[in-house]
Amino acid sequence: MNRIEEINARLAEIRADMERRADALTEAEIAAYETEVQNLTTERAGLMASVERRRNLLNQIAQGVEGTVVRTFRNADGGESRAAANPVESPEYRRAWLKNLAVRDGVPLFGEMTAEERAAFTTTTANTAAVVPPVTLNMIIDLVESLCPMLDDAQVTGMTQGFGVPRRKGINAGDAKGVAEGTANDDEENEFDLLSLEGIEIKKHVVITRKMKFKSIDAFESWLVNELAERVAVAKNRVIRNRLDGVAPAGGSAVANAGIAAANILTNQTYGDAAIRGMFALLKGNGERVVYANNKTIWNYLAGIEDGNHVKLFVPNSMVDPIVAGRIYGASVKVDNEIADNVVYLGVKGAVMANDYDDLTIFNAIEPKTANEIKTAYSLFDAGLKNPESFVKATFKTT
Repeated sequence: MNRIEEINARLAEIRADMERRADALTEAEIAAYETEVQNLTTERAGLMASVERRRNLLNQIAQGVEGTVVRTFRNADGGESRAAANPVESPEYRRAWLKNLAVRDGVPLFGEMTAEERAAFTTTTANTAAVVPPVTLNMIIDLVESLCPMLDDAQVTGMTQGFGVPRRKGINAGDAKGVAEGTANDDEENEFDLLSLEGIEIKKHVVITRKMKFKSIDAFESWLVNELAERVAVAKNRVIRNRLDGVAPAGGSAVANAGIAAANILTNQTYGDAAIRGMFALLKGNGERVVYANNKTIWNYLAGIEDGNHVKLFVPNSMVDPIVAGRIYGASVKVDNEIADNVVYLGVKGAVMANDYDDLTIFNAIEPKTANEIKTAYSLFDAGLKNPESFVKATFKTT
């Protein structure tokens, strides 16, 4: 029972007592009741006014009106939190973001926001749409890396205005060389091209039906993050693989010279030591070598290859790791189950340049016919190779 309900109940008791003992009440009792009623009605009026102000503020915020801005939040120990520099990082904003998502027919499933949570949310959304709080966003990023090894190994940037990287293809003249004393070298002539990527829109939505019940904020967050992150991760990893193959990703177009060089694409290979060494021989670039293949290809074929002395090339990983299965000639062998059977990629870690044009954004809508709540995740992403010869793709035959 809240305070207003308690006041109404007490006023009802006073009224009942006065009606029941109308002729028996003393002047002192009447005076006491008069004072108590006056105090209770004044308190109730103040509480109801506060409720009305709160309701009006919520309506204003829902309509995009700027609310109170709070620049500093306190940690549990009383110290100033990181929200002083960026309110999005505060735990108050994180809780408010989740409560804002979990609303059914105008009723918050996790309760109304506290004053601190509302202030944190208003601070961030005053001029922009709701941003995924960094704590949750970091969870999504970590999950992406664990599910998608190519994305994990890529060099990720965050250029928001476009993604174009000049690449020097060669030195046509003027490279460093010995010359006679007092003689100048030739003028340097470089050949460049531009790796320019348009950005692929990645979208994923989930539907929350009216029957769904969430026991706690943590349960809701875990479900939402896992569902959206897993599928966005797969889509990003697929964009990288499409770019390596030189084909147009879903929702985009092919980009010349963003993928593997034609000479590094091998077909009709036979599983054996010579084929594996041939892949390594084609690879250019400095850095750790990584082999990508699906679980079936790794354990049915790559793990059985022997050298001329009948020593297995594949050395299984002694640690429990869902991604790194082992090593071949020192290169990590990583599981990517989206790769087709009998297809193997060999690349230099960091050779893939990936770009997130914007932060992951989550939108909310209600479907009128079903009253289902729809959460849509949106990401703008693209990727390409810094050096077309820094990856090799081989397709093997099994007979």
